[in-house]
Amino acid sequence: MPGPFDYPNGISMISGLAKYERIYGINVREALRERIAGDCIPICFENDAACFGLGEARSGAAKPYRKIIAITLGTGFGACFIDNKQLLTAGLGVPPNGYLYNIPFHAGIAEDYLSARWLLQACPAGNVQEIAERATKDEKAAAAFRQLGKNLNAFITPWIKRFEADALVIGGSISRAFALFGPELHLDVPVIISENTEHVAIAGAASLTNQPVVRIPARKTRQPQLPSHTRDGQQRHTRDGQQQAPNPTQPQAADSYNIYPFESLGSGRIFAGYESLARWIIDQKGARLDGYAGVDWNLIRDRLCDVLRSMGQPVLWVETRAFVKSEEAINALVRPFLGTEGSVWGTKATITLRDFYTAELTAWAPDDARDDTPDDARDAIVILAGTGAGLANWKAPIVYFDLPKNEIQFRMRAGSATNVGATTAGPGSQSYKRSYFVDWVVLNQHRRAIETDIAIVADGQYEDKPNWTLVEHIRRGLRSMAYNGIRARPWFEPGVWGGQWMKQHIPALSKEEVNYAWSFELIAPENGLLFEGDGLLMEIAFDWIMQYESGAILGVDADRFGQEFPIRFDFLDTFGGGNLSIQCHPSLPYIKKHFGENITQDETYYILDCKPGAGVYLGFNDDIDPLAFRQALEESQAANQAIDIEEYVQLLPANKHDLFLIPNQTIHGSGINNLVLEISATPYIFTFKMYDWMRLDLDGMPRPINIEHAFHNLDFNRKGEKVKQELVSKPQLLRNDPEYQVELLPTHPEHFYSIHRITLRTRIHIGTEGRCHLLMLVEGKRLTLITSQGTTYILHYAETFVLPAAAGEYQLINDDNQPIQIIKAFVK
Repeated sequence: MPGPFDYPNGISMISGLAKYERIYGINVREALRERIAGDCIPICFENDAACFGLGEARSGAAKPYRKIIAITLGTGFGACFIDNKQLLTAGLGVPPNGYLYNIPFHAGIAEDYLSARWLLQACPAGNVQEIAERATKDEKAAAAFRQLGKNLNAFITPWIKRFEADALVIGGSISRAFALFGPELHLDVPVIISENTEHVAIAGAASLTNQPVVRIPARKTRQPQLPSHTRDGQQRHTRDGQQQAPNPTQPQAADSYNIYPFESLGSGRIFAGYESLARWIIDQKGARLDGYAGVDWNLIRDRLCDVLRSMGQPVLWVETRAFVKSEEAINALVRPFLGTEGSVWGTKATITLRDFYTAELTAWAPDDARDDTPDDARDAIVILAGTGAGLANWKAPIVYFDLPKNEIQFRMRAGSATNVGATTAGPGSQSYKRSYFVDWVVLNQHRRAIETDIAIVADGQYEDKPNWTLVEHIRRGLRSMAYNGIRARPWFEPGVWGGQWMKQHIPALSKEEVNYAWSFELIAPENGLLFEGDGLLMEIAFDWIMQYESGAILGVDADRFGQEFPIRFDFLDTFGGGNLSIQCHPSLPYIKKHFGENITQDETYYILDCKPGAGVYLGFNDDIDPLAFRQALEESQAANQAIDIEEYVQLLPANKHDLFLIPNQTIHGSGINNLVLEISATPYIFTFKMYDWMRLDLDGMPRPINIEHAFHNLDFNRKGEKVKQELVSKPQLLRNDPEYQVELLPTHPEHFYSIHRITLRTRIHIGTEGRCHLLMLVEGKRLTLITSQGTTYILHYAETFVLPAAAGEYQLINDDNQPIQIIKAFVK
């Protein structure tokens, strides 16, 4: 096949050439399988010029030579590079993919000057053969061929030298006129003119079948099932969020922290696998399959087409990746939002997903009305699949494959997922930056734009056998959560400073992980929500509930925060680990100007647990000299030498249930042997590290230090005794009742949220008063929560729970004989 073409997957990306327009975007491999006995024989694809070169090198006139450049001159300008009978697409002297047609030459690219198009412009005629026939008596025709030879000589000579080629092989229809342009070639290598380009290309293509046919393996081999001991409607479980293979049937203590919370959709609402999905698609007479970046569309195609074929249903599979703009164009598109190369931060994108694709995608619809459409193609189910399928003009219903953000990150680290429009996975930190500032912004916007066309939501974590449900069931489940309560699925990450508290206190976590540095208890942009039906589980991103129910969740604060959930809860575990970096966060004007965020990273540290002697670094010493401090930091970084940070920064003693206030611009960091409940504004990646104890990260690379950003934000007036008076919260008694006690833990004026601590002896009635409440049991084993709708939840020690504003009044009931304590956070 000529290019552009996705040769490994069999997808035509050829546009602008009439004879190929009918297959643009089509997965040709799947189309051929419909017609030639499915998977019984191999179907391999390669560029036609590459097949020509392989044929000449393996069985043709170029067989005696080792390093060969083979070119085809015809409608286009094809090329390939071969060493020892093997095709090269990269390496010394080899252009990207081995293509020469798009290499800049003169005022355009090589193909502009080395193809039939150039000849026909130089000497207008009906075709190239006519020009060749006229050349013996028409000086203009002869001159056109001579100039073609000069163009080829000028262009190919440097590549022969760079590649150190042993021979140049020329094929294609124009090669038959070699006598007219060959004399202009002055090369230092033999020039071989193919005797029969098409036969040689077929021989080269046939040699590809000696390669093993690769079938796409299952990503996961077991469909998650709900453990039988959890089907009581309260102990809610789903997949393990760890990097280890998920184990949803892993036993879990019945009365401990639950890493598998779910919302039940009821019986008959969740379906498993492709058989049921295929039947639904057949009933709809086609579908668009859209979803988040990171979804394995190859695996989905492989499995779903197998099922459709087994049902006797022809399928025409079209892929959105054929419509993606060039990687160079996409890199230019996203570059303004990625900040300085190598930096940690960028700026929230203002582009849309539509900008990543050519206009052909938005105009695309099945071409099934033409008279020359074969009967079997008319009977085929058409499926447009891939991220962005919802952009197409075709109004077929959408099956949306969703992924939680932690799964996307795991796949990127493993090299099995890429950013939108990228062909390869980049370095982990840069892939994450592009995801945060570009991909997730445009993909969330896209999902909102196509919401009325989404008919089915599928769990993209298990493409081998996904669970799925109708969007109407998801909407009802989200509505129920928005008027009762939400517990997101937490997930956990190791880190260079990570500790052992979570591993010891959360039984369901893997003990094989090196440590757990933090938990995403509720960092809404990256959490998932879990649903259950008939023991089947599926997950969608937390973003969905904010898309549909932000008003019910945020109440009077909805206009202020829109679809952004404002408060986060997470754990920082340094038990037996190390100190956090010494850091600060940006001011509100700074984060708006430089990163496009609407909220800045105001934090508090609530000490859930600690060992004797633990501390928190907070504020400067009274005698701080900013210039001397900066010089010490810069010299430390340059020489990779430790400094005594306590010469500059205060280390305050930390005790269980202390609350430390960390408004933006405050220098801080947790010391060793703390389990910190971080109650903070939702932005969570804008940490300006100044000193990190000379550590390498878990990947063996230095952790980023951001002294310049930090010194644009540090408040050097937060020092000495002022820190102890203003940044260590002093509890104030609000209500004292025989059944409970409520304390205000005052936050800083910079903080937009308040914190209450409830000491519960028996029970308490609380009204949301139109605001969302975040709860955590910080002392005691468990409590019962009953909403005004009559829904009952069991909350365990250290679990995070959201009471939406629309929940109205709720009850907390102490299930123990001893007083328990609950933290409640809400917008002021």
